[in-house]
Formats: sequence, structure tokens, C-alpha cells
Amino acid sequence: MSGEIHQKKPRLGRVGKRVAAVLTLITAICAFALPASALPPFSDGKFNFTMTGAGSDTTYFAMQDLDKLFNQSPGCNLTVPPATPQWTCLTDTATTVTTENYDHEMAVEHFPQGSGAGLRMLCQENDGLTGTIFYSYARSSSAPASIPNECKNAQDPLTYVGWAKDAVAVPRWKGGASDGVTNLTLAQLKEIFLGTGPGGCNRNWNEFGGGNGAIIVNGIQTSSGTYSAWQSFLGGDPNTCVTATGGQVLFENNCVPINNLSATDQGRSIWALSFGKYVTGEANCSSTDTALISVGGVAPSPTTIQNGTYQFNRTLFNVVRRNGPPWIAGYVGPAGWLCKPNALHSKPVGDPNPGIENANVDRNWGVAIDQAITANGFVKVNPTGNKCTTFDVN
Repeated sequence: MSGEIHQKKPRLGRVGKRVAAVLTLITAICAFALPASALPPFSDGKFNFTMTGAGSDTTYFAMQDLDKLFNQSPGCNLTVPPATPQWTCLTDTATTVTTENYDHEMAVEHFPQGSGAGLRMLCQENDGLTGTIFYSYARSSSAPASIPNECKNAQDPLTYVGWAKDAVAVPRWKGGASDGVTNLTLAQLKEIFLGTGPGGCNRNWNEFGGGNGAIIVNGIQTSSGTYSAWQSFLGGDPNTCVTATGGQVLFENNCVPINNLSATDQGRSIWALSFGKYVTGEANCSSTDTALISVGGVAPSPTTIQNGTYQFNRTLFNVVRRNGPPWIAGYVGPAGWLCKPNALHSKPVGDPNPGIENANVDRNWGVAIDQAITANGFVKVNPTGNKCTTFDVN
């Protein structure tokens, strides 16, 4: 389903069709509209509608930053009122920027409710469920294998477009029983979070190299992509031991409820969250008060996430309808603005980085995308070439 209303056109006779064709030609000439054959990919020479993303908390701020860049990026010269049709492209000049947001489309992000929630909203609208809202794409920090049941049908042909890498990191709070624990294996994490070892969920930090103190396991809300990713890595429900250990099920990537505990209980606590959110401080976990535990002897870092040696790395996705409007694909699709190689973006004259020189741009737009990704603590999917990886479902 599309979020646009398509009106049926009246049938015309031969004379009517000829008159209509002549009028169309005159209108195009008078409005100086760009011929359709010369339009850049994904463009139709006019603004369409505001694109909206919904879902992941992990990618919420990063996508807001990318939306801002996209909305600000240059494009065609537009008709200026009182000239009509409004928000329509004029004929290109020699320096018109055709590589960025040509039609001056606009993208915004809805408040995060979790990756699973965003996917369900996208698919429920596809399925014609009443009470739904049209969303252009779903933000997801979970893999295609975790797709919710609402999206597992032929009415939901979806493409997962992976635009950055992140990792699930495991923080501990300093100054207590967890001091001294710098590394855990996957088997040990399963014992702590799933209760698979001797004693079930009742484990002590001194069993893993720390001081004396029963471990408090904290969980994650189940609609989140971080929960789904952590569940996949552990091979079971990461909230299994929360109640038995006196922990809390928390909204993903927000350490405040643990920070508010007594110093003793902070030092007994363990959790899992986004590496990007942690290193940027957006998760409210200070490196002064907390530390990330290495897994299998490998600490999470941009390098170990990029090369895959940190085993809990994950891809961050925007999920789009394969049969959706082209201007959505033009922003977040597999070959769209967010994904295409830097060599296909515009750059100022004299910029040594890859790109197409244009005197009308004030920055290298491909590099600006890369900088927004890294500023949010994430890592590029591909160091060179197309920035994204894709997976089709249904």
C-alpha cells in the first residue's frame, strides 16, 4: 500500500488526448520544468510528502542527524510563489546539484518505541489493519531473522538496508563486587543471564573473578532491537534471571535506573546495551562510573566491530517496502542517498576526497554522512564503495 492517494484520470478521446498533450507541453515550457528523461535517479521533479521513520531507540538520534543532513542537502532550483506549480523543479543550470536531495524531499523520525514496534507498524499498515498510520520505513537494530510475525506474509515484501554497524556491549558498575571482572566468555554470560550454570540464576561475582556479591541481572524491554539482538547472541531470553536476582527490565540504552541504585547494588549489577549509545554518553553510563566487559578476550571498539572480532556486533537497518515510492528508496533504499558511494556525492572544488566537484556545494556530502555515523558511535558497514548491505524478506 502507498501513503499517497491516486485519483483516477478521466478517459479522453483522440482529440482530447492531442489537446492534453499540447497543453502539457506548453505548461512544461512555461514552468521551465526539467524533462523527465533528464531527472536524476529516484526523482520526479517535485516535492512529494514528508517521509517518516519509526521504531528503534538505538538509531533514533543518528537518523535524526542524517535526516537533518538530507533535508539540508542541495538540489534543483524551485518555482517561487506566486509561480505554480509550487515545489516543482526548474530547468537545471550548469551548477545545479543533481547528486543529493534533488527534489528537496523531507524526512523526520517518530519517537522510539523499539525496533519490533516499528516493524509491526510498517507491516500492519501494509496489511490494511484499521487504526494504523503510514510510515515510510522502520528503524531496526535487530536482524532480519528477528522479524515479527506481523511481517511474515506475502503482503509485506521488505528490504532490510543495513547502513551502520553497532555492537551489544556489557557494562558493569565500578566500585563494588564486579571490580576485577574485565572479561567474560560467551558461556559465562549465558550462565549469568540465562541461568545455565550450577545454581541457576543465583550467581556471585566472586565466581567470575570479582568480589563477594550476588549478581543483579537487568533486562531489556522486549519490543527493542537490542533485546532481539542480545537474545540471538545468548541463544535464549536475556530477561530470564531478572526477577530471581532482583533486577529490572529497563527501556533499552538508559542506565539511569541502575545509576539510581545504592552504590552496593550498582556494583553488583550487569546489563547489555548499544556500544554506540554507550560511547557517546547517550545511555547515561559514564566511563568514570562504569566499564565495558570484554568478551572472549576482545573488547568492543570501532575496529573490532568493523572487522567482526568482537562477537556481539550487529548491523543497524532501515526497513523499506520493496514496492514503495521511489523517493523513499531515494533516501534510505539500497542505492539511495544514505547508501551510495562517496564518489557519487558532490563535493567542493578542490576537495581531495572522492566525490563529484561542484562549485555550488559547501561540503563533501558523502563524507558528511560518514561523519554523522561515527559521531553517533557507530561504524560504517563498508569502508569503501556502497555504504550499505541489504537483505530481502518475503
